[in-house]
Order: sequence, then structure tokens, then C-alpha cells
Amino acid sequence: MLGAIIGDIVGSRFEFNNHRSKEFDLFTSDCFVTDDSIMTLAVAKAIMEAEKRLPVEKRSYEYTDDRNEMLEELSVKYMQEIGRKYPNCGYGGMFSRWVFSDEPKPYNSYGNGAAMRVSPAGFAAQSEPQAMLFAQMVTGVTHNHEEGMKGATTVAIAIFMARRGALKNEIYEIINNYYSLDFWIDDIRDTYKFNETCQETVPQAIKAFLESNSFEDAIRTAISIGGDSDTIAAITGSIAEAYYGVPKEIKEKALTYLDDELRAIYDEWVSFYLEVDEKFKTLTKYIGKIASAESYGEWVIDRQNDGSPEHPIQMPFVGYSQLVRSFEDEFYHFHEGHPHYKLADYGGILEKHDIPWGWGSSEMHDADVSNFYEQVVLALIMGAIRAERFCDGALLGFFQDGCMLKWLQRLKDIDWQGTHPYNKIAEVILIIGGFHYGHKQYRFQVSDTGALISESERYYGVLTEKNLTPDEVDKMQKRLHDLHCEYWNYDYHNPYVLDGTQWNLSICYAGYQPITYEGSNAYPSNWNELLSIFDIEPDDN
Repeated sequence: MLGAIIGDIVGSRFEFNNHRSKEFDLFTSDCFVTDDSIMTLAVAKAIMEAEKRLPVEKRSYEYTDDRNEMLEELSVKYMQEIGRKYPNCGYGGMFSRWVFSDEPKPYNSYGNGAAMRVSPAGFAAQSEPQAMLFAQMVTGVTHNHEEGMKGATTVAIAIFMARRGALKNEIYEIINNYYSLDFWIDDIRDTYKFNETCQETVPQAIKAFLESNSFEDAIRTAISIGGDSDTIAAITGSIAEAYYGVPKEIKEKALTYLDDELRAIYDEWVSFYLEVDEKFKTLTKYIGKIASAESYGEWVIDRQNDGSPEHPIQMPFVGYSQLVRSFEDEFYHFHEGHPHYKLADYGGILEKHDIPWGWGSSEMHDADVSNFYEQVVLALIMGAIRAERFCDGALLGFFQDGCMLKWLQRLKDIDWQGTHPYNKIAEVILIIGGFHYGHKQYRFQVSDTGALISESERYYGVLTEKNLTPDEVDKMQKRLHDLHCEYWNYDYHNPYVLDGTQWNLSICYAGYQPITYEGSNAYPSNWNELLSIFDIEPDDN
């Protein structure tokens, strides 16, 4: 959500004075908060209040008419209540009348206001359907035109996917089903004109994110398009935040533009939907993908040439998978955005730790990184990538023998050990089932009054229930922590099996919102270890 606010503030001075370049000061005394930020915070307030009225364990699963109606009512309440305090912040004519109306009704709008305020839906959702539902509920109270709903839903889905570790090509493939993204920002920059519709701003904003290499670059790219600069940058910024995170200095500067009331809503949101500000998120999201990859590439032998001077026989080379190439690109972008790690001197960094660099360096492959600090781990990754420049297939070796996975897991550990606020697991809910044989729910719950583990079935209620001793709780906590679900992908799906087994795992840490993982006929590598914690035989799931 902060990304939308930052985009709005940075773009505020360019809305009617377009700047078609990426060179400008992000923040000046001419920047200000507009309706984009105010309505984003109003939507956040509505979603928080709706969620607070549900027990924590139901927030991921309850899709009822009563809940939907409650979110709609609260959206109207807070957009009007908060919006009326800022009458001159830049509302469009129809929306301004709606804000001050005694009988507010949707007015069939497809304006881009639907997309600029929807980011809390993407950040609060625990599933893609929930992201879509939240977006529809908070949008339909005003922008109930098909294009308005599409704009809001698309942005919420992009945010949800980015937050859950999707790669840019994966986001592109999904969003391209809603809007054509078959263009480049450089090609439209000189001709793009001011437009306030979803259909002429949402695709441009999303493409600005897709072409970026950092959060700041995303904002600059969005501004450089021209047009409705604050809204385009707000949409781009919301997705970029979910994908990259927000640099500390940009975050701190942006928050100074919020008055006390708006800042209070933002602070409440941070406490309610706390997610770790992970420094290495763009890299560690590859952990689950690398762990489940069947191939990182293969050797390619040129059998077409005949050895003549015109058609010389080429040495074999590795054709790397898209996963490896994507990781390589993102690592270089990370390197460019974090010069303080001094990774250009990766060889020197490794030598200081008695790790000689080289494509055949057994010391690099065998290094115990469990106690290495981040610069050394990053230098190992840089060394492996650079080794490919001197020896075809060198990088493949670091992927195939698990080194790259080990190094990325260490970065994840550093992030979680350094900034993760979670310690004790308060609740775990595992739901497993299929169309033909129903769903079972396994639940581990710790509260002030005790702890229990239970098994239940949708139509038969609780089947078994056992109270746990403090020692049993400690053992359960340790086994769950040892799973390292933070290494997992958030989604595991086998596209070739339409029926079979579906599962959903929700982990709630004390005081915070649940983290969910789900799958359909596909599983993380240590799936059977999870089953054993709940005494489930693998054949039973």
C-alpha cells in the first residue's frame, strides 16, 4: 500500500506538468498527497475493520454474502468519512458528488480511481480469489462499470502475485489475459496522452513495473510516461512495493507527507498486516522454484555445421532454463541497486574468507555458509554467475549440486533472523481433500487457555481432539519450524491433473495474520514431513 502512496506523492507535481524522462528529484516541496493516497488509506481502513469482525481462523476461508455486504458498507463509510475531511485533494466531479452524497450509489464509472485505490485488497488477500473478491467489493460501490471492475481486479491480482513470489514473466502471462501488454514504454513515451480511464492507464502502469529493475526505477518509469502521472505512478508503485519492497530512505521521506490522521491509518495497517521487510526478497523467492525445478538447462551440441570455414563446428554450450536466466538478470539488478555490498570485488571478498574463486573451486561448492554474513553469501552467488563467463557450464554445476539453493536459504535465514517478528506459532490449519472423497482439516492451536490438536471433516465435524502438554507443544513448535515453510513456494499446482488432491496450509504466528500455502496435485519436497506432524499417512492425503 505504501508503494501507491509514494507513487501518488512523487507524481503529484507532474499530473498537469508531465515530465517525460526518468531524471528528476523524487521528492520536493511541490509534492503533496492527493485523493489517490487518501482513498487508498480509506480502503485499507475498510478492509481492516471488516477483517477485525471475523475470527482470525476464518479470515482466509469465509466467503459469505454477509461478509461481502459488510465490506461494501465499510468501504462506503470510510471513503465518505475520511474523504469529506479532504474536500480539495483532487477528486473527479462524479466521485466528489458521491463522497458528499447522503445516498451514495455506484455511478457506472470506469475511471482509473478504481485501480489507484485498490492496493490494500492485493496486500490483505490470502488467495487470488480473495484478492479478486476484495477488489470487487471495494470497487463496486462506485466504479461498477465492467472496465472499472476489470482495472481494479487486475491490479489486485498483480499485487497478490508479486507479493507471493511470482516472477515477472508469470505476472505478464496472467495480466496479458486482461489487457494487451504488447508494447514498450520507450515506444509510447512521446505520444501517450492524458487519460483517466482504467483501460488507458492500467496497462501502461503495469508495463512500467514489468520493465523496471527496482522500486525506484519503477516509479521513475511510470512518471516518464506522462499522462495522469500521480495515478499511474500509484498503480505502478503498489505492484513494485509487493515485488521489490520499498527502500528505507524513500519510505521515511514519503511518510513525512502524511498528516497525523492519515499516518495513524497507515501505522494501524502495518501492525495489522505485518509482512517482513526482507532485503533479499527478489532473490530468495527463487528458493522454492529452484527446489522444485526439474532442469536448470542442458548441453547443446551443434550438429548442423560441417566443419568448413563457412560452417565451423562449435563447442557444446549450456542452454540455460528461463528460471536460471531470470535469476541471473534479477541478481545483476540487485547488485546495481546495492553498491554497498561491493560485489564487483567478489573475488577479494571470497579470498578474505579463504575461498578461492573459480569455476572448479571445490571450496566454493563445499563452503559451510551457515554462519556467513550476507556480503560473503552474495559474493559466492556473484562468483558462480561470473564463472560462467570463463567456462561454459560452470553455473550449471552450482545449481545442480544444490549450492545456489543453499546460499539463497542462508539469505532467507538472515532476513528472518534479523527482522522477522514472528516467534511462536499460534495456529496451523492443514486442509486436504478432493472432489470424490471430501476434505479433512487438521488443526494445531495454542491459546492462553491451553493447546490442542484436532482432526475434523466437513460434514462430520470434529473426529478426534487431543489436549497437549507444554512439552508436546514445544516439540510441535520445533517440528513446524524445522519444516522451513518460508522456503516454500506459496503455490504448487500440477496443470496436467484436473482432479485429485488439493491442499491448503495456513500458519498463524501470534498476533499476526496467517500465511497461506496451497497446492493441487503438487507438493513441496518435504511434504511428507508435514504429514507426519499430523500423523497422516502419505497415501491418505
